[in-house]
Amino acid sequence: MSSSLDKVDPGSGADRGDFAEADGSDYPDGSPQTDDATADGWVRIRFIKSTLILAIPVTLLSFLSGALWLAIHFSTPENFERIHFWFYFFDVGREINVPTWFSAGLWILTGVVAGYMARKAGRFRKSWWLFASVCIFFSLDETLELHERLDLIGGRIAQLLPFEVGFTWIIPGIVIASVLVLLLLRLVLSLPSAVRNGIIGAGATFVSGAVVVETISGNWIQTNGMTWHFFAMVLVEETLEMAGVALCLVSLLHLLEYKRVGGGTAYRVAERPPGQVRRQRLAKGAVPGSVV
Repeated sequence: MSSSLDKVDPGSGADRGDFAEADGSDYPDGSPQTDDATADGWVRIRFIKSTLILAIPVTLLSFLSGALWLAIHFSTPENFERIHFWFYFFDVGREINVPTWFSAGLWILTGVVAGYMARKAGRFRKSWWLFASVCIFFSLDETLELHERLDLIGGRIAQLLPFEVGFTWIIPGIVIASVLVLLLLRLVLSLPSAVRNGIIGAGATFVSGAVVVETISGNWIQTNGMTWHFFAMVLVEETLEMAGVALCLVSLLHLLEYKRVGGGTAYRVAERPPGQVRRQRLAKGAVPGSVV
């Protein structure tokens, strides 16, 4: 199976939509955060700053879910209903509530950014559209739990395995995820290293929650029932999933730059790879962080 949907002409040059490394070099200090301001005032969306911003709601939602669960655990008959009312809205293991809305929103935003890249791309355009489509589908899945319908297939496969699988949808889910990875691999590898590493890290974070932790929790509930250990694993799982999607969105945003125009802000795909403007300034002896 091909690892990309697009055939690429090796002799074709990169344009703004290719998002490829232009000078063969990368971050000298290993940091994805740069002060990439061009001479005409365009500034790249910063990786670390965006990560910290999105880390706030991810951390807050996970904290509220855990804190409210503990409050229920130690509640009295008099205040149980009141605490459970709020827990319903912030339980990361439940659908149709605030964490679900937040996660679905992250997927939609990631899909929108990937779709924008598809429109501007000179290469891998079909792969970008696939990337966008997958994100939009995952936003639906986050709300409707479509992946759990894969139990119909996974249950039959699980009967042939020499070991127990708690949530059988994981079996076909791994196959589908592997196919998507192969289809999008060349696109991801073509990106600047900060973006590429961010997307790979995002995928690893998401899979560690959606597959690894969920497999462990599925086996646990099958053997021990719904104990507090199960809720703790669900909390870890959902936190990793939210963090993975947030990191993917941040990585894609790092391909964009913005400029204050009149009373608003304009955005475009960055003309230079991350870090190139900063390296050029340093080569000229400019002070890091200054705008030239």
